[in-house]
Amino acid sequence: MTPQERGIFMHEVFEEFFERWQSAGRGAITSANVSDAVESFREIAERRLEELPDGDRALERTFLLGSAAAPGLAERAFAFEIEDDIEVRERLLEYELKGTFTFAADGRARDIPIRAKADRIDLLADGTMRVIDYKLGRAPDRKRALQLPIYGVAAEQALDGHSGRRWTLSRAGYVAFKHKGAFADIGQNLSAAVADGQERLIGAVDGIERGEFPPRPEDPFLCTWCPYPTVCRKDYVGDE
Repeated sequence: MTPQERGIFMHEVFEEFFERWQSAGRGAITSANVSDAVESFREIAERRLEELPDGDRALERTFLLGSAAAPGLAERAFAFEIEDDIEVRERLLEYELKGTFTFAADGRARDIPIRAKADRIDLLADGTMRVIDYKLGRAPDRKRALQLPIYGVAAEQALDGHSGRRWTLSRAGYVAFKHKGAFADIGQNLSAAVADGQERLIGAVDGIERGEFPPRPEDPFLCTWCPYPTVCRKDYVGDE
């Protein structure tokens, strides 16, 4: 499977699991019900794995369910919820964030159109929310990752009034297969990470509007599956 195909498959399995869990009236995954969660997830994963070619099935099973050597994504996701121990009122899965949202930095605000999809947003009993992204590899470098800080700001605005209340971001991070811990937060200081993300987003948009958008690949390996190699100028960066 290509990285994109694997990512889609993984998201579909998690989405089906949490939809079933939520429709059954289950809230947070706790130490008391984690065995039920594992069994339900395994049942869904095994059924979906049967749809794959033999050559892909074992590898994808390891990613999702783990092995004797390392936990899978499901175990990491459940461990993270048990650690948080907060009642989950609602899970928004593959939640689309589409519209014009207001971002602030350096004492000014900008309205910027955004079109994105959050893997999962948990609405918690205390009026806060968690924004979660699944990664089959490592969690992105916090110093350059814009995704979750921006999702958090947009989600607060998009969900304002949902279920008759205001929701504030309390945690954001990644459930990543190659991360040592169960959960990789976007930073120890959430407010600072969100503020930095907004500043970098506004700076990038300002630069694009000025016609300044030089290619700056952080990791050239990521370019190997980019669909735009014929129009990218990254090979000439050193000459500019």
